[in-house]
Amino acid sequence: MESHFGNQRDSASVLETLGADRGRIGERVAAETWWGAPAQGLGVALIVVAPAAGLVWAWLPFVLSVGVFVGVEVLFRKRSGLGITRPAGPRGLWLLVALCLIITFSLVISLLLALFGLTGWVVAVAAAAGVATALIVAAYDRAYAAEVRRVG
Repeated sequence: MESHFGNQRDSASVLETLGADRGRIGERVAAETWWGAPAQGLGVALIVVAPAAGLVWAWLPFVLSVGVFVGVEVLFRKRSGLGITRPAGPRGLWLLVALCLIITFSLVISLLLALFGLTGWVVAVAAAAGVATALIVAAYDRAYAAEVRRVG
C-alpha cells in the first residue's frame, strides 16, 4: 500500500528511534533509585511501626508515611519527567506482588505484637519491612528499566 504522506522515515529509522527512546526512559527510571528506594522503605517502616505508637498517636506515623509517598511521587515526576502507573512487564508485576505481601504481613505481625505490648519487636519488624521494601523497590526499578528497554 502506498502512502501519500511526504517526508516519511523508513521503518528501520523509526525502530532505531524507538529503541533509543526506550533506553532513555530506562535510564531515567534507574537514575532515581538511589533516593527513591530508601525513601519508600522509610514510608513503609512508618506504616508498620504505627501500632507501636498506641491508639492515640498511631495516626502520626501513618500521616508521615503518606507524606513520604506523595513526596517521592511528586519529586520523581519532577526530576525524571515520568509518571509510572503500572509495571512494564511480568518481573515488575511479581516484585510488586511480593512487596504488597511483605507490607501486609509485616503490618499484621506489627499489630499482633503491639497488642501483646511488645513494642520493641514492632520496631524491629518495621525496620525489617523498611529494608525489604527499599531492596524490592531498587530491584523493581532495575526490572522496569530492563523491561521498558526490551522491545516487544
